[in-house]
Amino acid sequence: MSMDIGKLTNEGTELLKNFVDKMGLEGAVIATSEGLEMASYFTTDKDADLIAADTATLLSVLTSALENTGKGNLSEMIISADNGSIAIKDLGDDIAFATLASKGYKMGGLVVALKQFMKDIQAF
Repeated sequence: MSMDIGKLTNEGTELLKNFVDKMGLEGAVIATSEGLEMASYFTTDKDADLIAADTATLLSVLTSALENTGKGNLSEMIISADNGSIAIKDLGDDIAFATLASKGYKMGGLVVALKQFMKDIQAF
């Protein structure tokens, strides 16, 4: 998928705000593969730069592991923890996307959220 990087950087925060509010999430970030924040929106105080860097790192490590094991391309990555979940998706064009969900948010809901975001960003 080819994206308008300039538009994504300039207008991405509004796209993320609409997505986060619609899906009832805690927030989301779009980052370069180097870990630089392109756009973010969080409903609480979060360090978007740090989350962008972590997102890119996780995506890089998992992509490498999938390549080394011959398992193919990343579909999505969902990490569950004590206080919530993080879902990460490779958007192509060296762009990573991560969204944060609160404790109790259903895993199926995160998969649906990722699919919805893909529809939203393709229409962007």
